[in-house]
Amino acid sequence: MRIGLFTDSYRPSINGIVYVVESLKRELEALGHEVFVFCPAKTINPSKDDDQTDNGHIIRFPSLKGAFFDDYDTSIFFPPRELLRIKKLELDVIHIFTPSQIGLIGVRASHKYEIPCVIQHCTDMYEFAEHYPAVLPGILALAGIIFPMSVKLKARDIGKIVRLYRPRGVTKWNKDIIETVITMLYSKADAVIALSRKSRDQLLSWQGQDYRYDITLMPNGVNALPRPSDSKLAEFRQRWGFRASDEIFGFVGRLGEEKNLDILITAFDKYIAKARPKSKLLFVGDFEYRKVLEEKAAATKYADRIIFTGALPREELGVVYETLDVFCFTSLKDTQGWVLHEAAHASKPIVIIDRQVSEVVRDGESGIFVNNKPKSVADGVIKLLGSPKKRQEYGAMSKKLASKYTERRQVRKLETLYQEVIDQRASA
Repeated sequence: MRIGLFTDSYRPSINGIVYVVESLKRELEALGHEVFVFCPAKTINPSKDDDQTDNGHIIRFPSLKGAFFDDYDTSIFFPPRELLRIKKLELDVIHIFTPSQIGLIGVRASHKYEIPCVIQHCTDMYEFAEHYPAVLPGILALAGIIFPMSVKLKARDIGKIVRLYRPRGVTKWNKDIIETVITMLYSKADAVIALSRKSRDQLLSWQGQDYRYDITLMPNGVNALPRPSDSKLAEFRQRWGFRASDEIFGFVGRLGEEKNLDILITAFDKYIAKARPKSKLLFVGDFEYRKVLEEKAAATKYADRIIFTGALPREELGVVYETLDVFCFTSLKDTQGWVLHEAAHASKPIVIIDRQVSEVVRDGESGIFVNNKPKSVADGVIKLLGSPKKRQEYGAMSKKLASKYTERRQVRKLETLYQEVIDQRASA
């Protein structure tokens, strides 16, 4: 197959979508498919040499950073020219990861040239409404300008979009737009992928009589990270002041406000630090909310036991997971949680709040489900830190569950889905 992956986030950015696209490209090519990635250039004047990246299989669009969303690049291009460029590639299937400029040009190409289209629901867009309300102008522009220009709309579609421009509370306004536009967009796809039961249920709840579509539950595949050498592990522990007797718990990933990481600091300050005197809280990652977390940590009684390493390359994260005794996942906004799979592969027991976001966490088997309250989080962490035997048992189950969702296993399922939508189009 000739496959087009359309994403508004790609290297040199570092986030879950980037990892997913890279993984799919690598695994699909290993299976003999030809894969093209359509993505931002991270500059308004990309070099002509960029067109030759990966023998012309990485196709970059001129872009501006953060015009609409802080974590996305806004691509600027002339749609008719880019549509012809896509047409010449004779793609067999188009796979969309982001509902912004590049994702939408992919949808437009799908309809214009009758190419089967798969859309993957990668991001809980409600996080923008709740945690970044200032993006309302960008969301309005997406709904009222970019979306109608990119996707072929019917009269009822336009009517719904017009009604979205009636002002209301900012958060509700954002959510109404997101729900309407996403539902409308996904209804035009040949297949929609949800990465978790949580996302599947959310998308189902948004559907009404006018817009309906089938949803395939298919988590992204994640492989185990390389285990670190003893010397690398010792170097990391020495650098951050970890003793052999320390009990270390924490989080790896983007330090964004929507990740709900404040609760770990509160739980540590009020309960865990005193109950487990040798415990330390570790944050590995970076983003704009890191400064707020550092300030909150500094204001606690145990600031010297809360460590922030900053971002580390993914290929070096094996040493982090090996160091952790317990992995904590407090986010209520993720659609899957790539790091949960990494932690599970590393045989880590997991404390998690969101019960439906991952297939690799089972309460009382590989981890502990807790409530979104500091005391509940603390109880889960304390229980695991206090029982090496339970950590070992849960860690073994984590690894067993993670092995069911490797990159190759999941890409085989995706390959089957691609063929199904291609066959459906051919027989229509």
